[in-house]
Amino acid sequence: MKRLALPAIVLVLLGALAFWWFSPVQVVKRRTKTLLETLTLEAGSGKAGRQLATYSLNALLASEVELEAPSIQEANGTFERSEMESAFSWLCGRAKQTRFELEEFHSVRVESDRADVALSLSALVELPSHRPADGRFEVTLRWQEEKDGWRLTGARWIEAGQ
Repeated sequence: MKRLALPAIVLVLLGALAFWWFSPVQVVKRRTKTLLETLTLEAGSGKAGRQLATYSLNALLASEVELEAPSIQEANGTFERSEMESAFSWLCGRAKQTRFELEEFHSVRVESDRADVALSLSALVELPSHRPADGRFEVTLRWQEEKDGWRLTGARWIEAGQ
């Protein structure tokens, strides 16, 4: 009986771990982290590597994405995936560096096939002539579960303290 107890306990623990790992909340958290990693472009990184990030971004975006960023007027509106890819490709070619570091998840709310993620992050977008983003931001991301996984449908970010 004791020989069966240990494997049974291990199986129960592995099942619980798998249930947790594949839960929608954890999947959306991982997608959020992947998005931030994809948007981060290291200083001195090569153009080819940066352009590959554009392809990674494609897998994260819905066909249309609504952006709201009061501090960057050009970034407001609803954009098609191809427009988002084009804008990110432009950024990849011109930015000295970008950095999006997750500070804290405030909440992850999943309802059926939609999810809202509220988080704090520190961001830096450094272009040759200016920094359109530099500081701490409060961000809300909206995700939609589609046939091929969770895709970003919207993002709202404001400078912390506003």
